[in-house]
Amino acid sequence: MRYTRHFASIALAVGMLLAGASVVSAADWRDSYQGGRREFRGDYGRVERMRANIARDRARLEEDMRWRRWDRVRRDRADLARDERELDRYGRRW
Repeated sequence: MRYTRHFASIALAVGMLLAGASVVSAADWRDSYQGGRREFRGDYGRVERMRANIARDRARLEEDMRWRRWDRVRRDRADLARDERELDRYGRRW
């Protein structure tokens, strides 16, 4: 009889510890998930700026090709390729 009382006390203590641990881990997951979403929302602006920069580079490249400015065309192509690689690398992190 006296062992039953100790066993019940230990079982109750272990049950309370397990329940508390699951609540803490759920709170940590929610906080990390919310933080990740905040970071993701901030990235939309950067992606849009990258896309706008690429659009400007393409327009400048087409204009230089139209006016046959070959030195500028080479420079614009290198700039455009660099910006597209950066956007591609950035997109893979999502």
